[in-house]
Amino acid sequence: MGRVILNGLVALLLIGALVFPYVGGAVTAYVLMVLSLLLIIWNFVAPPRLAFDAGSWMFLTAWALIAIAFAITNQPGRTDFLLAANFAMFALHPLLSGALQRFAGPGNLAQVAVMALIGTLAALGVATFQVFVLGLSRAEGYGSNPIPSATIALFLGFFALAGLFAVKGARRYLFLIGPVAGVATVLLAQSRGPLVALPVLALIALFMVPIKRIVLVAAVVAVVVAGGAAYAVKPEMFGRIASLPRMAIELLTGAPVSAETDMSGNIRYRIFEGSIEAFTHSPWVGYGWYMKVPVVETYIEESVGFGDPTVAHLHSDILNLGVSAGAVGLLAYLLVLLAPIVSALRSPRDSQFKARLFLALNLSAGFACCGAVNLLFGFEFMTTMYVVLAAIFIGYCRDEPALATGR
Repeated sequence: MGRVILNGLVALLLIGALVFPYVGGAVTAYVLMVLSLLLIIWNFVAPPRLAFDAGSWMFLTAWALIAIAFAITNQPGRTDFLLAANFAMFALHPLLSGALQRFAGPGNLAQVAVMALIGTLAALGVATFQVFVLGLSRAEGYGSNPIPSATIALFLGFFALAGLFAVKGARRYLFLIGPVAGVATVLLAQSRGPLVALPVLALIALFMVPIKRIVLVAAVVAVVVAGGAAYAVKPEMFGRIASLPRMAIELLTGAPVSAETDMSGNIRYRIFEGSIEAFTHSPWVGYGWYMKVPVVETYIEESVGFGDPTVAHLHSDILNLGVSAGAVGLLAYLLVLLAPIVSALRSPRDSQFKARLFLALNLSAGFACCGAVNLLFGFEFMTTMYVVLAAIFIGYCRDEPALATGR
């Protein structure tokens, strides 16, 4: 009975992380936190299996660095140092990955790929319903908003490509639907941030997915041509996305993004300038998580309307961690982004190794690209998704359980 319950917990964790993140949003994140804690606690009740690797220590070190920086910048009479709890999932990753390694098996990769594909299709279904039936201007999922929901939908679409490593025969080509559904969901959300990651994710797939290159190239060309034709005929159909070419031209020519081109882009550019100025005045440990916005605001000539500093942010993981924790925070950020890749490279060369590395690269590259222009780390949804997905890819997608003292 105990083993049945444990298998059920793992199944719920997989379903929550791969099938329901778009539908459940922040609620899904809290459910995943609870499931993770239950599995971690059980892992210590049964003879504990830690199986730390270099990536695990990188996650732990990153959280410790953030906690130290926040403690140093904590002002007398305040408890801002407790905000390191926003990143506590980093410290739990090694324990969750170790617990999931007990359930490793040769068929796990196919399970993960199928669930990711289902999750992407579910996201597209919800987004289509919200836009064409409910009449929303932007698809936003549930318990979330258009940016993180579209981001996770795109990631799931590319995670589904891992099925090409595990499934043989003509049915394997069904996994190619994943990225298409993910991109379609992003377009329905009119979210521009996730599109920053699209070229990088496409390149990773082009060089790593075990399929004829001509098939992937043809698919990419078809999507680009269709998108370009649609934009040329009816650019207003793309809503906020239609301003991306003009914004890119301004940035490439060294000019700031003007308000006439895009008001949101103009605000983000001014936040970027103020953040760089703030960083230069406290480059080592920053100002603390709550103080990052008030400090940056002093370096912006015209107010951008941040609002409540306890929930406002700088619209970039790099800026958020750089201003709030200085160079220490940026080091922690780099460690977190590299940790899944390092763990994948150090893992056994079993039948799932190449796919495990593919998933880790997608996860890290996707978060790096999207985090450059949006807040991902530091709030519950995307922070939890990153940690849980990394634990699934590294701990669950392997042929055999790791030894307690091994990799």
